[in-house]
Amino acid sequence: MILNEKLPEYQFLNESDKELLCSINLPEKVFLKTSSLENSLQISVKDKKSKLDKKTKKKLGFFSNYLKDNLKLKKKLIVRRIFLIGTGFKAFNSKINCGSEIIFKIGLSHLVKVSIPKGIDFKIIKVNEIKFSSLDKELIGSFLNFVASMRFPDAYKGRGLLISNKPKVKLKKGKVKS
Repeated sequence: MILNEKLPEYQFLNESDKELLCSINLPEKVFLKTSSLENSLQISVKDKKSKLDKKTKKKLGFFSNYLKDNLKLKKKLIVRRIFLIGTGFKAFNSKINCGSEIIFKIGLSHLVKVSIPKGIDFKIIKVNEIKFSSLDKELIGSFLNFVASMRFPDAYKGRGLLISNKPKVKLKKGKVKS
Protein backbone atom coordinates (compact mmCIF):
# COMPACT_ATOMS: atom_id res chain seq x y z
CA MET A 1 0.00 0.00 0.00
CA ILE A 2 1.43 3.37 -1.04
CA LEU A 3 0.32 6.59 0.62
CA ASN A 4 0.40 9.60 -1.70
CA GLU A 5 0.47 12.84 0.34
CA LYS A 6 1.37 15.25 -2.52
CA LEU A 7 -2.26 15.73 -3.45
CA PRO A 8 -4.73 17.65 -1.24
CA GLU A 9 -6.39 14.32 -0.49
CA TYR A 10 -4.91 11.05 0.71
CA GLN A 11 -4.96 8.33 -1.94
CA PHE A 12 -4.39 4.65 -1.26
CA LEU A 13 -2.87 2.76 -4.18
CA ASN A 14 -2.28 -0.94 -4.63
CA GLU A 15 1.50 -1.59 -4.66
CA SER A 16 1.51 -4.15 -7.46
CA ASP A 17 -0.56 -2.45 -10.17
CA LYS A 18 -0.89 1.12 -8.77
CA GLU A 19 -4.70 0.81 -8.85
CA LEU A 20 -6.58 3.36 -6.73
CA LEU A 21 -8.18 1.62 -3.73
CA CYS A 22 -9.72 4.70 -2.09
CA SER A 23 -9.15 8.40 -1.49
CA ILE A 24 -10.25 10.69 1.34
CA ASN A 25 -10.07 14.35 2.37
CA LEU A 26 -9.24 14.77 6.05
CA PRO A 27 -9.84 17.88 8.22
CA GLU A 28 -6.95 20.29 8.83
CA LYS A 29 -6.18 19.04 12.34
CA VAL A 30 -6.01 15.38 11.34
CA PHE A 31 -3.23 13.63 9.44
CA LEU A 32 -2.01 10.12 8.66
CA LYS A 33 1.32 8.65 9.71
CA THR A 34 2.83 5.63 7.99
CA SER A 35 5.52 3.35 9.32
CA SER A 36 7.37 1.34 6.70
CA LEU A 37 9.08 -0.87 9.30
CA GLU A 38 5.85 -2.01 10.94
CA ASN A 39 3.77 -1.66 7.74
CA SER A 40 1.17 0.30 9.69
CA LEU A 41 -0.98 3.39 9.32
CA GLN A 42 -2.08 5.72 12.13
CA ILE A 43 -4.69 8.47 12.24
CA SER A 44 -3.39 11.31 14.43
CA VAL A 45 -4.40 14.79 15.56
CA LYS A 46 -1.79 17.61 15.21
CA ASP A 47 -2.70 19.42 18.40
CA LYS A 48 -3.45 16.96 21.20
CA LYS A 49 -5.12 19.64 23.36
CA SER A 50 -7.68 20.73 20.76
CA LYS A 51 -10.81 18.60 20.78
CA LEU A 52 -12.53 17.37 17.66
CA ASP A 53 -16.25 17.86 17.21
CA LYS A 54 -18.61 14.91 17.26
CA LYS A 55 -19.17 14.90 13.49
CA THR A 56 -15.43 14.71 12.76
CA LYS A 57 -14.99 11.88 15.27
CA LYS A 58 -17.75 9.91 13.54
CA LYS A 59 -16.09 10.41 10.16
CA LEU A 60 -12.70 9.31 11.50
CA GLY A 61 -14.25 6.24 13.14
CA PHE A 62 -15.92 5.29 9.88
CA PHE A 63 -12.68 5.87 7.97
CA SER A 64 -10.62 3.76 10.37
CA ASN A 65 -13.13 0.88 10.18
CA TYR A 66 -13.15 1.17 6.39
CA LEU A 67 -9.36 0.90 6.30
CA LYS A 68 -9.38 -2.10 8.63
CA ASP A 69 -11.97 -3.96 6.56
CA ASN A 70 -11.05 -3.12 2.97
CA LEU A 71 -7.31 -2.47 2.82
CA LYS A 72 -6.09 -5.70 4.38
CA LEU A 73 -3.68 -7.70 2.30
CA LYS A 74 -5.05 -11.01 3.54
CA LYS A 75 -8.77 -11.46 3.26
CA LYS A 76 -10.55 -13.52 5.88
CA LEU A 77 -13.07 -16.16 4.83
CA ILE A 78 -16.42 -15.47 6.48
CA VAL A 79 -18.69 -18.44 7.13
CA ARG A 80 -22.37 -18.18 8.07
CA ARG A 81 -25.10 -20.78 8.33
CA ILE A 82 -28.84 -20.58 7.83
CA PHE A 83 -31.11 -23.00 9.67
CA LEU A 84 -34.57 -23.81 8.32
CA ILE A 85 -36.64 -24.35 11.45
CA GLY A 86 -40.09 -25.82 10.94
CA THR A 87 -41.86 -28.96 9.82
CA GLY A 88 -41.36 -29.55 6.11
CA PHE A 89 -38.90 -26.69 5.59
CA LYS A 90 -36.27 -27.86 3.09
CA ALA A 91 -33.58 -26.50 0.77
CA PHE A 92 -32.53 -28.05 -2.54
CA ASN A 93 -29.70 -27.35 -4.96
CA SER A 94 -30.90 -26.36 -8.44
CA LYS A 95 -29.53 -28.59 -11.19
CA ILE A 96 -30.58 -26.23 -14.00
CA ASN A 97 -28.11 -23.35 -13.48
CA CYS A 98 -25.01 -25.42 -12.56
CA GLY A 99 -25.74 -25.16 -8.85
CA SER A 100 -25.95 -21.37 -8.67
CA GLU A 101 -29.52 -21.40 -7.30
CA ILE A 102 -31.13 -22.72 -4.16
CA ILE A 103 -34.77 -23.78 -4.06
CA PHE A 104 -36.52 -23.28 -0.72
CA LYS A 105 -39.65 -25.01 0.50
CA ILE A 106 -40.63 -22.81 3.43
CA GLY A 107 -44.33 -23.31 3.99
CA LEU A 108 -45.57 -21.12 1.14
CA SER A 109 -47.89 -22.31 -1.63
CA HIS A 110 -44.96 -22.33 -4.08
CA LEU A 111 -41.24 -23.11 -4.10
CA VAL A 112 -38.90 -20.11 -3.81
CA LYS A 113 -35.83 -19.91 -6.09
CA VAL A 114 -32.93 -17.75 -4.99
CA SER A 115 -29.91 -17.16 -7.23
CA ILE A 116 -26.56 -16.94 -5.44
CA PRO A 117 -24.28 -13.91 -6.14
CA LYS A 118 -20.84 -14.57 -7.66
CA GLY A 119 -18.77 -13.91 -4.52
CA ILE A 120 -20.63 -16.42 -2.35
CA ASP A 121 -20.14 -20.19 -2.15
CA PHE A 122 -22.64 -22.48 -0.46
CA LYS A 123 -23.00 -26.06 0.64
CA ILE A 124 -26.18 -27.77 1.77
CA ILE A 125 -25.09 -29.70 4.85
CA LYS A 126 -28.48 -31.13 5.82
CA VAL A 127 -31.89 -30.67 4.26
CA ASN A 128 -32.54 -27.86 6.73
CA GLU A 129 -29.03 -26.38 7.13
CA ILE A 130 -27.02 -24.40 4.56
CA LYS A 131 -23.45 -23.16 4.95
CA PHE A 132 -22.44 -19.97 3.08
CA SER A 133 -18.87 -18.67 2.75
CA SER A 134 -17.43 -15.51 1.20
CA LEU A 135 -14.49 -13.13 1.40
CA ASP A 136 -16.77 -10.08 1.32
CA LYS A 137 -18.43 -9.48 4.69
CA GLU A 138 -20.89 -6.90 3.36
CA LEU A 139 -22.03 -9.09 0.45
CA ILE A 140 -22.68 -12.18 2.56
CA GLY A 141 -24.45 -10.17 5.27
CA SER A 142 -26.83 -8.43 2.89
CA PHE A 143 -27.53 -11.65 0.97
CA LEU A 144 -28.30 -13.67 4.11
CA ASN A 145 -30.59 -10.92 5.41
CA PHE A 146 -32.43 -11.03 2.08
CA VAL A 147 -32.82 -14.81 2.31
CA ALA A 148 -33.93 -14.70 5.95
CA SER A 149 -36.47 -11.98 5.16
CA MET A 150 -38.47 -14.49 3.12
CA ARG A 151 -39.57 -16.17 6.34
CA PHE A 152 -38.56 -14.53 9.64
CA PRO A 153 -38.86 -16.80 12.69
CA ASP A 154 -42.38 -16.82 14.09
CA ALA A 155 -42.86 -15.30 17.55
CA TYR A 156 -45.10 -18.14 18.82
CA LYS A 157 -43.56 -21.35 17.43
CA GLY A 158 -40.16 -20.16 16.17
CA ARG A 159 -40.62 -21.42 12.61
CA GLY A 160 -38.63 -19.67 9.90
CA LEU A 161 -35.11 -19.04 8.58
CA LEU A 162 -32.53 -18.33 11.28
CA ILE A 163 -29.03 -16.98 10.59
CA SER A 164 -26.35 -18.53 12.81
CA ASN A 165 -24.87 -15.30 14.21
CA LYS A 166 -28.25 -13.66 14.97
CA PRO A 167 -29.88 -14.08 18.40
CA LYS A 168 -32.75 -16.54 18.70
CA VAL A 169 -36.27 -15.19 18.87
CA LYS A 170 -37.88 -15.25 22.30
CA LEU A 171 -41.11 -17.20 22.06
CA LYS A 172 -44.33 -15.65 23.30
CA LYS A 173 -46.83 -17.54 25.41
CA GLY A 174 -49.95 -18.72 23.67
CA LYS A 175 -53.46 -18.37 24.98
CA VAL A 176 -53.69 -18.84 28.72
CA LYS A 177 -56.79 -20.55 30.14
CA SER A 178 -58.10 -18.95 33.26
